Amino acid sequence: MLRPRSEERNGNSYRLHPLAAKYETPESMEAAFRAALARIQAGDLPNLKLPTYHQAPPTPTGRPKLQVA
Repeated sequence: MLRPRSEERNGNSYRLHPLAAKYETPESMEAAFRAALARIQAGDLPNLKLPTYHQAPPTPTGRPKLQVA
């Protein structure tokens, strides 16, 4: 998620990073990725800092421990 600059914020608002969003079609995803990569190269959008996996992470076992906040 991205948090807008303080002068642009109105309360606690966030935007989902374009590389992490879900898209309706493969074409719309590709267009959004191309635009996001151009913005990252221009320094207008931060790059995602994701771990590099050499193999898929293990799947969790058992039931998740969920709580009501």
